[in-house]
Amino acid sequence: MVPWRQKPIVLRNLRTDDAPRLARLHANAFHRGWGEDEFEQLIASASSVGEGAAFSERGNLQGFVLSRIAATEAEILSIVVDPTARRKGVARALLSHHLERLRERSARELFLEVDEGNSAALAFYENFDLKPVASRQAYYPRASGERGTALILRRALD
Repeated sequence: MVPWRQKPIVLRNLRTDDAPRLARLHANAFHRGWGEDEFEQLIASASSVGEGAAFSERGNLQGFVLSRIAATEAEILSIVVDPTARRKGVARALLSHHLERLRERSARELFLEVDEGNSAALAFYENFDLKPVASRQAYYPRASGERGTALILRRALD
């Protein structure tokens, strides 16, 4: 019997040809997923920074993080991990690397929004010292037709 070993995680910059895979990952994670064209535009923008994660150099992306930078502020637009790749270090690897990339691009503050009902995401972000600073009531559409509150999280990057 082979002992359990964690798969290596390979990170790389996002490319516009990743848009179809990103759209599928996003649609599986959110009530309203973004389309391929939205991803293509975001990735092509000079203000965007994004990385994808796979388990091999040529493997399918198992997750991604995508941010936009304005002056010294960065906002994570989306971070998604395929359900089959969760709890394998993908999100941790993505966000750790991404924070360094944002610093390299002179970002000094990081913001993101998360549904207040997403306790797993909130616990994950707390490990990265992201703290709630505000909220947006009735922000996230839910399949039930109700709307969830978004918490705005912040972290200094310097």
